[in-house]
Amino acid sequence: MAEPFVLADRAEGDGIIAREEVLMPEHYPSGLLHREAELTEIADAVKPMLDNRQPENLFIYGDSGTGKTVCVKNVVKNLGEHSSRVKTVYANCWHHSTRMAVYSLVAGALDVMIPRRGLATDEVFTSITQAMEAEGTKVVLVLDELEGLFFHGEEQLLYDLARAGRGKPFFGIITIANDPYLLVQKDMRIKSSVRLADFQFRHYTNAQMVDILTERAFAGLAPGSWDEDVIGACAAKAMARKSNVRVGLELLWRAAKHVEKSGRRHITPEDVKGADAKTSYEPKKGRQMTIPSFEFRNTSLGDEERIILDILKTGDKQSSEFYLAFCKKLMRTKRQIRNYLHELEAKKLIRIEEMPGSNPMLNGKKISLNVGGAAQ
Repeated sequence: MAEPFVLADRAEGDGIIAREEVLMPEHYPSGLLHREAELTEIADAVKPMLDNRQPENLFIYGDSGTGKTVCVKNVVKNLGEHSSRVKTVYANCWHHSTRMAVYSLVAGALDVMIPRRGLATDEVFTSITQAMEAEGTKVVLVLDELEGLFFHGEEQLLYDLARAGRGKPFFGIITIANDPYLLVQKDMRIKSSVRLADFQFRHYTNAQMVDILTERAFAGLAPGSWDEDVIGACAAKAMARKSNVRVGLELLWRAAKHVEKSGRRHITPEDVKGADAKTSYEPKKGRQMTIPSFEFRNTSLGDEERIILDILKTGDKQSSEFYLAFCKKLMRTKRQIRNYLHELEAKKLIRIEEMPGSNPMLNGKKISLNVGGAAQ
């Protein structure tokens, strides 16, 4: 009989990854390199709330991995530490995609109880504003991945926030999106009421990218396990993908994991090249994607959406074939599955295309991973 496989304990100090969390996209360092101007701009917009004055609402846009979310989170955390009267609430609009979902987050931050019997959305919002009036409390609300709110037709939320308080500074609104044109064709009533000031996060330069990855390597990897050539290789790949820091971090992490597994103590540029071949940021001719990228991990996904990505990792699927594969894992109606697919398409993680010569009435569609657009 074969011996059972055993995961042996790795002796402390055997690996080269000292602090793996530092190399993760979810890690938010207290200090941010090369984003001093952006931090100041955001801080200047929300600081008036500390003096009971109206803040400047922001529409922050830029490509993935340019530091939008991390900068905003750093500023609002600092703001909340300066005043107990200013609460900060963060909502990812793909995960909290309705007015009620966002209001529930705000109610939780304000300790406003929502009855179990349930209330209408407008009633919940009224309870929130009444509590804010009574306590003299203000809220800075961050709406990240704003595309999710518009995809679900819930942009009324912005109008509600803008008219709350009847001229008093109840809410400061910071919205974050990748698409700079998201608001161009939206309801003018909402845009004129919210008065969002555009603020672009530009791409990092190559030198800045090297600085950022070097800082993370010093903090997360063992001394002597990497060098400038390794950082340069990671930075070059990140710059090629619209200056996406997450790409550079992923390659550094994957290369370090590979070196640990092989029992070596030093990462080489060849390890970075090998790690790049295992990411899903762009199509690789003649091979299927086998490992989800940091972009997939960092996006707010539900269980059903993760199942969809897992199915598509094995290759493109015709719609009828896909529905069968999905229901083997989790029973949902075709309408529910189509909704999950359309959300992932809006997030630019999958593609849904008509199959050549197919009859649209027979669901002749091809569903595939948008591996070239996942890092956009």
